[in-house]
Amino acid sequence: MPLFSDVKYVYDPEALKIMGTAFDAVCQAFPPNLKHHEAARRRLALLILRHTDRGERDVARLRELALLDFMRPLALEQR
Repeated sequence: MPLFSDVKYVYDPEALKIMGTAFDAVCQAFPPNLKHHEAARRRLALLILRHTDRGERDVARLRELALLDFMRPLALEQR
């Protein structure tokens, strides 16, 4: 049985729906080679969780923030 003492947040059904919708929307914006890339999807999920934990509950804003955060390291590499 998993330990629950290290659980920091519990998400209500509405928050889960919002996060899932934002995740799906960003995945659709990914180039084909990243749409099913496990590490990319995991990073995206963590970014969405971060912004949700900070209080963001708007799907469009979550999508934008997660995509910007995801792309930021790639943009810095191209400098």
